[in-house]
Amino acid sequence: MKPLLQFGLLLTFCAVASCAASTRATGGDPTGLWVGDFGPAFYDRNTISLELHWDGKELTGMIHPGVPGGRMYRNFQGFPIENASFDPKTGTLKFEAIYKPRARHYVIEGKLQNNTLSGRWNRPDENRDGDFKLTRKAGL
Repeated sequence: MKPLLQFGLLLTFCAVASCAASTRATGGDPTGLWVGDFGPAFYDRNTISLELHWDGKELTGMIHPGVPGGRMYRNFQGFPIENASFDPKTGTLKFEAIYKPRARHYVIEGKLQNNTLSGRWNRPDENRDGDFKLTRKAGL
């Protein structure tokens, strides 16, 4: 094989590998079970789990209680996410959720990076906000 052709193949391989690694690091697929916590401050955290499914166009999911025995664990009936979007190029996801028993409207925006999903939430009707950090549960 000629050196110029070998060099061209090497560059092509490197470009493809770099794009694949970049997609995994920033975007990728948010499908899976995410477990972590959310709250308004480092000392006020609630455990939570988030089940997401992305089919390439539509993001759906459910919010569930976190790990029993976890910090500020509360058992509650799971509730769906709404008005959800996901940008695989940037790893940004946005959605809303309404916890009907307490009439709490959440607006959530986060970023997927590797196996971490983190970002900000707010309850605009109550002027409350905070952050969250979730980790993808392996093997699901």
